[in-house]
Parts: sequence; structure tokens; C-alpha cells
Amino acid sequence: MDSTYDVIVIGAGVIGTGIARELSRYEVNVGLLEKEPDVGWGTTKANSGIIHAGYDAKPGTVKASFSASGNKKYEEWTEPLSVPFARIGSFVSTTEESQLDDLERLIEQGEENGVEELETIQGNNNVRELEPNISEKVEAVLHAPTAGVVAPYKLTIALYENARDNGVDFFFNSPVESIKVKDDPEIKGNFEVVASDGEVHGDYVINAAGIASGKVASMVGDDSFSIFPARGEYHLLDSEIKNYVNKINFPMPTGESKGILVTPAAEGSIIFGPNHQPLKEPSVATTREGLNEVFSGATDLFPGIDTSKIVTNFAGLRAKAGSDDFEIGESDEVEGFINVGGIQSPGLTAAPAISGHIVDLLEDKGLELTPDPDFDPNREPIPRFSELSPEEIAEYAEDRDAAREIVCRCEEITRAEVEEAIDRGATTLDGIKFRTRARMGSCQGGFCTPRLVEILSDKLGVSPKEVTKKGDGSYLLAGETKEG
Repeated sequence: MDSTYDVIVIGAGVIGTGIARELSRYEVNVGLLEKEPDVGWGTTKANSGIIHAGYDAKPGTVKASFSASGNKKYEEWTEPLSVPFARIGSFVSTTEESQLDDLERLIEQGEENGVEELETIQGNNNVRELEPNISEKVEAVLHAPTAGVVAPYKLTIALYENARDNGVDFFFNSPVESIKVKDDPEIKGNFEVVASDGEVHGDYVINAAGIASGKVASMVGDDSFSIFPARGEYHLLDSEIKNYVNKINFPMPTGESKGILVTPAAEGSIIFGPNHQPLKEPSVATTREGLNEVFSGATDLFPGIDTSKIVTNFAGLRAKAGSDDFEIGESDEVEGFINVGGIQSPGLTAAPAISGHIVDLLEDKGLELTPDPDFDPNREPIPRFSELSPEEIAEYAEDRDAAREIVCRCEEITRAEVEEAIDRGATTLDGIKFRTRARMGSCQGGFCTPRLVEILSDKLGVSPKEVTKKGDGSYLLAGETKEG
């Protein structure tokens, strides 16, 4: 791990991997350190997957400057990376005619932010032409057609694979412990970033550490912002009722939150959530009270939805800065140290614009950006057996015995898909899940987990007892059982 880079990125969420991928377009040496065993395991993986239109951010804020512009860049990211993205549009609903003025104010705010095509739809019958199962109490909605959905973990995995293939070095299980500054910009590798398993040197450091971004900034004496974690809880429904909801549905926003949303996910299921729970210490434990709050908010909007189809629940963390805005820019304390902190909603939306901005900022600070003639923006996904035609299945399976074995029955995932996921970087059960959807179906891994453990064990050359759900001691097996 003892290497020298032009740029060191700390954090492999959608922002960190996005910046690394944008830098890989140039003849620049980039190293990225991530404390988890895989990409996107912080705020990125446990959010709504919403690409907001951009009307909600207060004009003049950093959030507003990146929201609408990030939204407009999403095809530029997702198409060459073969990541599903759909502009299904969003609704902000009101049950009171007195709140029509509030919808109009959101439209004015959105237009100031550069959002296009915003409109109000009045009358329940008119609303239900686009969203047939929404509550009959809804009187009007703000319709934002440019809003969309993406699978944030799949996007981040695709950014990682493409960045890696274009020369970026990734170091996983590498939490940063300290950063030393040599205070001599003329020295190559002015920063020494010390991780648990070694150290790297670099001319510039990008702090994209999510919940830990305030702590990482303080390592160089920058105490300009602090992160106050907030938890959001979700319910996830089975994909068999995927057509029940058409749009991203929000209630009227409050000062603290956009409210409990109900939305189709990019991969077909339906999500309820999140709530907003400020925390003293980060925790992704779900609570009875919080999940009841999410359930109640969702059924207010869609009272007829079949809640018996809830297959799991989860919680994610938001990296909320004290300013309640993004903290983006070079540190006032240390030249060449760039913070990308406080990235909460709409961070996923803003990610393409933020990534491009950081590259421009690095160039302004003296990083030479020579386009790499060998850069390839394209990335092929893992072939999805369940989406192939009979002819394609026959061709695909001709030389692959693994393609004839179904490992996950709920999602129809083959051993070939699982093995390719491991070849591409999955080292845990969750790593396989986020790449293939194995363990995401109705039984939530009840059928396929033992086989996945076996395949991981074989491919990684480790004992089944060493296979984990998500690293960090999350072992499934204690030992072999004895016969008789």
C-alpha cells in the first residue's frame, strides 16, 4: 500500500467513486481508501435512490447549485456504465386547497434553481390519471417530470469498476487513522495518509468520507464543520406489486425533511421512507417507533397498498453538517486538502455535478489534466439470466456449466452471475447481493445463503467460517455440526 499518487480520495461512496472515475479520464495517478470491504456501504447504499428534480433546495445554497445540474447529467453517467435509470417523475401532494400557494412557491424556487417542466395538477381525478392508487384525499400535486430513480449501490459499483479498469487503485478495509502534512507544496506527495494497513502519499487529498468527513478534516487541523448523523428508516416491499405506484410520491415537505415518500425502486420493488432521527452517535438499528412512523406516512398517501408484502426494513445515515448545506471546497487550513462533506439529500442527485466540479477545482489548484487517450467510459454489466431470451440463454450457457445452476430462486440468479460478481470484486454476501440481487427476493436469502457461502468459500479460497455478510466480524458459521 506504500505508494505515491497525484490525488488520494478518502471514501468510496457515490461521491468518492464518482470523483475517482472522473479523474480516471486523465493521465493522473489516483488512489482511493475505503474503510469498508466494498464500495457504497455508507450513506450511499441505504437511501431512497431518488434523483430529485432540484426544486427543494433553497436558492443560493451549495445544494441548489449542484442539484438541478446533477440531475441533467445522469444519462451521461448511467448510459455508458449500463446502469438502469428512469425519469418517472415525482409528485408533491397536498390534501388541502390552502396549500396550493405552497406548491406554487416550490415551482418558483425550482425555476430559480434551473429546474424545467414543473407544473401543478389540481383535482383528485386528474392526479389519479397518472397515479391511480393515490389517496382520494389528495387535492393537488406538484409534478416534476425530470425526477428519476436509480439503484445507488449499482451505480457506485459501476463507477468503481470503470474507474478501476481505467487505472484507479482502490484500497478496501483501510480506515484512515491520521494525515500528516509536510507543509512543502514543492515536495511530491505532500500528504501522508496513514491507514490501518499502511500509508499512501499524495499531492492532493479529497475528503469524501461521508459520516466521518468532519473527523477526517480535523486530522489536518480543519475544524470548520462538524457532522451530526441523522437516521432514516425504510420499509421495502416485494417486487411482485411493483406496478402499484408509478411516481416518486412526497407529502408536503417540512423544515427538517421531505417527508415519508412512497416510490418505485429502480429494480422494481416499492420503498417507504425515510423518517428523520437526529443521533448523537451513528447507528443503523431500526426502531419500532420509527418504522411505525414510516408505515403511517406511507399509508396516508397510499391507503390501499398491500402492506403484507413488506419483505424487509432497514435504516441509513445522513451526513448532516451543522450548516445543513454541503461543505465543498479547499480547506482554509491546508492547501490541496479538499472537503466534500455534509453530503445528505440530494447528494445522490448532485453527484455527477459535484464530481465534475472537484476535477475542475483540482485543475485550478495546479493539477495537470492531460486527457488519457486510453480512457474507456463504457462498462458492461453482469449478464442477467432472467432477462435473456431462450436463444440468448442457450448461447450464454453453452460454455458455462455455472449458467445452468439456479442459486437464487426468487430472483432467478445463476451460479455464473454469482461467480462473475466475485470476480469483479465481491468478497461478502452483501457484495454479491448488491451486484446480482441474490438474497433480495421474497425469502430474503432463506434458500440461497448456504449455497452463496459455499461459492464464496470456493472462489476466495477460504473456509466457510471466514465468509461474512458484510465484513467486520459478521460471520454466519461457527463450525461444522457432528453427525449422530
